Amino acid sequence: AGLSLYLNGLNSETRPGIKFTLRSLSQNLADLLPSARTPSYLFHLFGLADRDTTKLGDHLLYADNFVQSSLSSGSALATDSIVALNMWMYATHLLYNGIETCRKLTVANNPSVFDLGGGGMDEFIGLWIGNDQKPGTEDGHSLYALTQKAAALFGQSDPEAPVNSNIKLLYNEGASTLSFPGACSRENSDTVPQLWTTAQRIISQMNIPLMQLLLDAIVSRNPGATRLYALALVPQVAQCRPSAYKRLKESLLDGVAAITRPDEVIGDLQSVYDCLGFQCSDVGAYLTDSLPQCADIPVNLPLAEYRPTTRVHSHSKIDLDVLQIKILSSMEAYSFAKMLYLYGRNSPLPQDDDNVPYRLRTLHGFATTADRTAANPFYSDFASYFNDPNYADTVIIQTLDGQGKWGGASTEQRTEVISDTCAFQVLYMHALTELGSAMSACNNKAVRSSTGAHQWDEVAAYLIGSLEGPNAGGAVDLEDGQLVWSLANRRAFQFQTENKEGFSEINVHLEDLLFAGKAQINSFDCGNLAKTADRIQHLILLPIIQSTLRYALINKDLPSSSPSKDLSAGETFALSVLPVVQRYDGESAQVIEENMVLRSGVQPVQNGPQFVADAFYRALDDFGYSCILVGATPEVDACQLGGGIGAVRGAASGASTFQLLTSLTLLSLCTLGML
Repeated sequence: AGLSLYLNGLNSETRPGIKFTLRSLSQNLADLLPSARTPSYLFHLFGLADRDTTKLGDHLLYADNFVQSSLSSGSALATDSIVALNMWMYATHLLYNGIETCRKLTVANNPSVFDLGGGGMDEFIGLWIGNDQKPGTEDGHSLYALTQKAAALFGQSDPEAPVNSNIKLLYNEGASTLSFPGACSRENSDTVPQLWTTAQRIISQMNIPLMQLLLDAIVSRNPGATRLYALALVPQVAQCRPSAYKRLKESLLDGVAAITRPDEVIGDLQSVYDCLGFQCSDVGAYLTDSLPQCADIPVNLPLAEYRPTTRVHSHSKIDLDVLQIKILSSMEAYSFAKMLYLYGRNSPLPQDDDNVPYRLRTLHGFATTADRTAANPFYSDFASYFNDPNYADTVIIQTLDGQGKWGGASTEQRTEVISDTCAFQVLYMHALTELGSAMSACNNKAVRSSTGAHQWDEVAAYLIGSLEGPNAGGAVDLEDGQLVWSLANRRAFQFQTENKEGFSEINVHLEDLLFAGKAQINSFDCGNLAKTADRIQHLILLPIIQSTLRYALINKDLPSSSPSKDLSAGETFALSVLPVVQRYDGESAQVIEENMVLRSGVQPVQNGPQFVADAFYRALDDFGYSCILVGATPEVDACQLGGGIGAVRGAASGASTFQLLTSLTLLSLCTLGML
């Protein structure tokens, strides 16, 4: 009877004579065209498919399959599985679908063809609360009641779960946005970003009861409930730190290891609270002492062992925007990837007052801000080279819109252009902007040193990112990081530039410079701060040079018509450093451009990878760094024009020994009073 009711419906009609079924919540999502799938559903499929976009179709009916199996077996969890799987995911779809309809209305020549309905908000809240729900109780059959049940396990239903209260407030916020005259029209395009921001906050709240119920299932050693709530939540972690996702998938989706080693699994779950949009305090305290201690993120949480003294954790979370844009683009969800780029998702601005609107940092804002003049002469170099003040934004928007050089390229190529431009052009220039602002604050004695210190900490946040974690060297899993720091670690092994711990020597230098700059700011040593900033500005281009050479090696064997992402990556990395090379050595820049910037019908890297490496070598003196930090592979040597990497390293080692002996001699003479 339960299975028949699930499949055929009983109490609700979509139109006269046509029953609405609970199964349709899952089936409707599975039937969507790939371009119409919405972010939460896509992230879930991505996680279930082990991040293999060719296998998304294998999991379209994951919720329906679980529910039907539960109903057929008479499981006591069957009803909860309908709510946690079918209804939860469809509720997120309603929110996103409302935003997409609103966006279409703002650009439509004939808006009357679109039915906005309740803009997703009314439809969402109806599904969340249901028809027969008593306020503040578990006496219901929808997401509100399930949330009450989850909150009670963590002492949070008094009488209404905070999540339910917050969702009702956020619904009112979204409904208010839609009620303004001209909402979702050409005249009021601000409706879209406002709805987007509200929806992100709602979905963050929606994650909390799933996490509470999963934690309870693990602690109470309930395999059935663990499987259910792991299926409901863990695939969403694919949008977070890759290493945590891989461990949780292995433990909770691929097996039941959580039952035998719960503390490790719970620790991994707690580590993704921040990415999923909530904190330890939002989950609450479990009613027994069985859960490991959970602590909210401290002000001075280290970034790969660099310890900021100001609040920059939320700044560092911009790397999650980069990762999630990449994931959405890889599944051809370009419209939602564009919204994430334009409106942000993971990096909230501080809210010192409840009356201040909730706002997010955005990559688009970084790519277009007038503040970039603080990064001169580097910003001027890029704007002049591309003849476009918003050079990076132009490429990203065109590629997302299916226009420009890469708009008609393969999915893999478009994804690479979009994500690499975000990480290594937009955030590179924004880090330089903060460097320039920190130097200005230092030179302006009227500005407190804490202002410059905060801007300096922001530099670290935008170069390292949140996904590297707090430990020395950064993340052990090289898939985690998304920014320049991670790029340096990925290239270190390939170019023999790693230290004894296996991390990049470039990052060793970078961390030393970050600490030195902080001390110089605090002591108003502005002259040396300027030198430190200049060192950083050039140093962080070295991993980009290594990457250009890596793709030169790969692309020399590819035709220009290849759909390989390596061609687009090689060009994007080259363009991320060419404007600076152009300033120092126009001839070298021309060589790099002719070999790395793709031209139809012209063989990529026609002069060979070593020719490209030699061009970089001629510019490195002006960068202030030795070719040793760029390194060598068996096929290409950044130091060949200097006699080869071995000879240059030997000379550098000899020079260091000479400098050490000279210093010791001078010290001895001083001690003897002879100087």
